Amino acid sequence: MLPILTPPRPKLLWLLVAGVFAADLLLPSHWDVSFGYLLALFLAVSFKEKSDVLLLAVIITVLSVIAAVLKPQEAPLEETMFERLPAIAGIWAFGFFVIRFIALREEEQQQEGRFKALFEHATNGILLLDRSGKILMANPAAEALFGYEPGEISGQTVESLMPARFAKHHEANREHYHQNPQPRSMGIGLDLFGLKKDSSEFPVEISLSPFRTKEGEFVVAFVVDNTYRKSYENSILQQKQELGALSAALQKLNEKLESKVQERTHELELAKNDLALALEKERELGELKSRFVSMASHEFRTPLTAVLSSSALISQYALRQDFENVKKHAERIKSSVNGLNSILTEFLSLGRLDEDRIRPNLENIDLKTCIDGVYQEIKSLFKTGQTFEHIHEGGDAAQMDNALVRNILINLISNAIKYSPENSKITVFSKIGKNATRISVRDHGIGIPEPEQKHLFDRFFRASNATNIQGTGLGLYIVQRYAEMTGGQVGFQSEPEKGSEFWVEWPH
Repeated sequence: MLPILTPPRPKLLWLLVAGVFAADLLLPSHWDVSFGYLLALFLAVSFKEKSDVLLLAVIITVLSVIAAVLKPQEAPLEETMFERLPAIAGIWAFGFFVIRFIALREEEQQQEGRFKALFEHATNGILLLDRSGKILMANPAAEALFGYEPGEISGQTVESLMPARFAKHHEANREHYHQNPQPRSMGIGLDLFGLKKDSSEFPVEISLSPFRTKEGEFVVAFVVDNTYRKSYENSILQQKQELGALSAALQKLNEKLESKVQERTHELELAKNDLALALEKERELGELKSRFVSMASHEFRTPLTAVLSSSALISQYALRQDFENVKKHAERIKSSVNGLNSILTEFLSLGRLDEDRIRPNLENIDLKTCIDGVYQEIKSLFKTGQTFEHIHEGGDAAQMDNALVRNILINLISNAIKYSPENSKITVFSKIGKNATRISVRDHGIGIPEPEQKHLFDRFFRASNATNIQGTGLGLYIVQRYAEMTGGQVGFQSEPEKGSEFWVEWPH
């Protein structure tokens, strides 16, 4: 810090300048009095304004020239003036040094003012600590935060602001921190509490910033009252518990579906248990269980909630004899129940596949009639404006398993319906050739992101752009298994936002 001198009284300074001028005027030339002028400039470091120093330098220069002109001439004037040039240059050099000193002092005072304003008006608590944990300074926010009067915290140890359970270990922790001091949060992973003057506790967050000066090592601690955030976290946990209770209540209100859901769920549990016994690695079992529970809870909750809300609305519309809306919500319940039945059917199909309980039954079937029958069965699932087109080439009959082919077609066409927008076309191509029979389903839907296509036939896999669309992630896995059981293979082509085409081919 630059020294701040006690300013001399202006009259004394000007008397000094006048005295030096008189001495310079009266004393012989070999008496050098320039040091007197420099002394006056040195005393000017206490001036507040740089312009005053500049004025003083001008006056001293003028007086020095006047003294050289008026004093008795012992040498020519030009020689006398030339001899005084170094002294005058020294006066101005010293003057500019004094001006620069004042400028630096002003800059330091401005920085101190800014720091003081930041320290005193900060909304968060700030503590300045030495290596021993003694509090050297505390801003008003910190004093108010801990309930102390101004200046009352200074001189105490930081442990006095902690509950006893933290304070007893803090000294060792502080020494450990000073071995490798760096800016960081205090008590990472812990819930920290501060201790007020009245012995009450409150949650806090503390950040530490170390620094070193010639006086030693220091730490600045920034203290934030964490009461509001902790209260908010507790309210979130309470809301989660309330939501869980609400979900349980909705489940109990679903009495009309309870018997069927329990029966299907029991069968599904049996299939899942049998599948778990067949797995060779425990890690894979854990992953399958986790993904199944997450998917099943989501896929069951959505249709069940729809059934519950429609049931409540039907009773209201029935009282008002609004049969149009009664019919509308009855259809909604029917659709939700069908969706649940489809999900459970996929789970059961998966169980039978893994238990190896399905045996292909090859027979001659009319492929065109089979595809038309599947369309008639699921055409109620088509969205508004969606159309269906079937293009066939080659003969009519093929040696295939009718039930498995129907299940493959239902899965592929249902996926095309779900992942395609309204007013789009779904096309089925079938061909019975000399060497192979091929069926493909083309849509103009959302497509599949390229990085995820390699996982498409994995169990429970859902593409990232399909998470908001109902599904189990089992359909394509089942299609692939059915195709392989009958000696066929599955393939696809897909481009995001342009659509997909899935095909199954059986060689003869």
